Amino acid sequence: MITLDNLLFLILLAIFFNTIINLKRMAPHEPEEWSKEWPFVSILVPVRNEERNLEPLLQSLLNQDYPHYEIIVMDDGSTDNTWSILKKWAALDSRLRIERSQELPPGWTGKNWVCHQLSRLAKGDFFLFTDADTIHYPDSLKKAIASSYFRRARLLSALPELEARTWSEKLFMPLIPLALISLLPFFKVNPKKGRSYPVALGPFLLFERRAYLSCGGHEANKGNIVDDIALARQANRNGQRIIWLDGSRLFRIRFYTCFSEVWNGFSKNSYEAIKGTPLKVLIATIVCYLLFIRPYLSLLESLSQAELAFLPFLQVIVISLTRFLLAERFGTSLTWILLHPVSIIFALLILLNSCRLTIFGKKIAWKERFYPLP
Repeated sequence: MITLDNLLFLILLAIFFNTIINLKRMAPHEPEEWSKEWPFVSILVPVRNEERNLEPLLQSLLNQDYPHYEIIVMDDGSTDNTWSILKKWAALDSRLRIERSQELPPGWTGKNWVCHQLSRLAKGDFFLFTDADTIHYPDSLKKAIASSYFRRARLLSALPELEARTWSEKLFMPLIPLALISLLPFFKVNPKKGRSYPVALGPFLLFERRAYLSCGGHEANKGNIVDDIALARQANRNGQRIIWLDGSRLFRIRFYTCFSEVWNGFSKNSYEAIKGTPLKVLIATIVCYLLFIRPYLSLLESLSQAELAFLPFLQVIVISLTRFLLAERFGTSLTWILLHPVSIIFALLILLNSCRLTIFGKKIAWKERFYPLP
């Protein structure tokens, strides 16, 4: 008879092997496989008060080992030195074009409005939407274009190398690859046939131009603050193939820099990411407790009684191995694996807050503006 502990161990083992399979499926194609003329790419960057991140971003984009591309950066009403930095860099390289956003119309979020304007200015056969807090490796554009072509993708997104410096970042950031690689079923991640899972991250959205326009682009979800997920679902409904890459060798990002940014940033999108309902939040909480918290509590209980519970010990080992694989690949701290259950509790609190904000119609502050959650 299968007990609950046996069942949990089998599920955790399946998650571990699923992680290995998905990482293999997500590997990008190498530029050496490409034998055609490289298409023209428009790199489109919305910015607002990004003086801290702008110069490393621009340097990395201008250093791309790619023959045909343009960079268009649009400033969305910055009040810091963003525009001055842009003017300095634009004077140094003709591939960089800078623009100022028009006034935000009613019903639009700031980022969606700027991305929509950028798409209308772009000349490329492909659009790469990226964020100001990213740093791109020199061959990232070649790898992304080659992967898009060989896998017949209309939308390609990637999970980057993750920078985490403060305690809240180190607790939460490792759970992003856990959720987006380990917990996604392997038969939905880049399948050879059938539809893939509509997953995407805003810092790296590579659209074929025609696909972006045919699915309505940012205009189709103009009021949705969770723009990346909304775009992926829109493309999926339009029958477009979505590819999800291991981007740890394409670019890196530091999403947020302190507790308040982590809390507010992920509170704005966690509920929408699971197509939220209160029932789903309840189910997610129960599942996370059983899989990722209960084994540690059982192990601690047995150790407090000077015993070693065999199954809980194996469960913790499998969880730690899964986390180790992801930490090695995406650059997160190995030490913080020991605090895995604390990370899960932190993530559940953010999900509950996201649920609260949405259900009660609260607005969230983002880039000095206030938005209702979808």
